[in-house]
Amino acid sequence: MGAVKIGPWGGEGSRDWDIPAGMPEPHRLEAITVCSSLAVVDAISFGYTDGQGRRHHVGPWGGNGGDPYVVRLEPSEFLTEVSGTFAYIGTQPTDAVTSLTFVTNLRKHGPFGDVDGTPFSVPVRDGGSIVALFGRGWDYIDAIGVYVRAS
Repeated sequence: MGAVKIGPWGGEGSRDWDIPAGMPEPHRLEAITVCSSLAVVDAISFGYTDGQGRRHHVGPWGGNGGDPYVVRLEPSEFLTEVSGTFAYIGTQPTDAVTSLTFVTNLRKHGPFGDVDGTPFSVPVRDGGSIVALFGRGWDYIDAIGVYVRAS
């Protein structure tokens, strides 16, 4: 069974972003780069492996601001939850993602950004894992969703 899209959470506006058509389906998430400032998640990109173990990089999506933080997953580490907050930040007509936290089977990464606004959480149960991300954004990350793969 392939990966299933869940979400996104956050604002309604802006431009959709996703794994480009023609790229292999994600099998395992390897790294996430989050660029965040004091008030918002500015940009995001990630790397994944496909079913043959080949590496692929997707993004960055969002704007040019924020400080970069790289989350590298160990070979035995799997992303099991993405949580965060979204809120109206006053510089665009829709809500934006204000914080993100990534939880794996081994540790917690974040929060990145400002933990203020409406909370959301996407926990994965029964041995599944989050293998990729998608969403909306332009100057910031307006909304984020996940691809989940069953174990």
